[in-house]
Amino acid sequence: MHVPYVEQPHRPPPGFRVRNAELSDVESITNIWYASFYPTHKFFDYATPNDAATRQWFNELWKMGIEAGPGVMRTFVVEALSQGNKIVAFSRWHVPQADGNQDIPMPPIPEHWDAEITDALWGGMARSRERVMEKRPHWMGEFIAVDQAYQNTRLAFTLFDWGCRQADEGRLEMYGDASMKGLPVWRHYGCEERGIIRIPARLGCFETYEVVALVRAPKTKGVRDKAKL
Repeated sequence: MHVPYVEQPHRPPPGFRVRNAELSDVESITNIWYASFYPTHKFFDYATPNDAATRQWFNELWKMGIEAGPGVMRTFVVEALSQGNKIVAFSRWHVPQADGNQDIPMPPIPEHWDAEITDALWGGMARSRERVMEKRPHWMGEFIAVDQAYQNTRLAFTLFDWGCRQADEGRLEMYGDASMKGLPVWRHYGCEERGIIRIPARLGCFETYEVVALVRAPKTKGVRDKAKL
């Protein structure tokens, strides 16, 4: 059972709208995932190749989260109003569970993925979260992704700010795993590093990739106001 919460409104910049994701959005969300992460590091091309089977896996991942409902997962998309409501960013959050349960709905891993790399990434993040948070209820920022063409619109801060205010209202911690590129956003909101998840290199494909585990303690209103956008 999830911890009850009062949903906070998003505060997007002018020209954008944030709404709950729908099942019809899953392919657009997958497109944003690739448009956001792929240009940042060769690791993603190797670990989650841009092929039909992997795209279907991501589509199913988002679908399962949406179908799980607001007591388990929250998925949001950002629309650019001047572009015909084109989806340009998304976020996905694991809602705090009263018993500290950390299970996230996930489809079977594609057989052609590198098993060692897959375990180091997806398994490594799950093990890191369990080690750091133990059984404490908390919000978990699983994904915040913004199309590269909209990276300078502060949409990542908009989506992250929502999670921070949700955690603060419930006086709960927030956990997440950040890429090196996304790390400044987490630091901006006072998150503290709790470890590094290291992914082994693959010669000729990519050098060692790292993900940083972070925790943000709940803030009072006075402290929170200092970090407003």
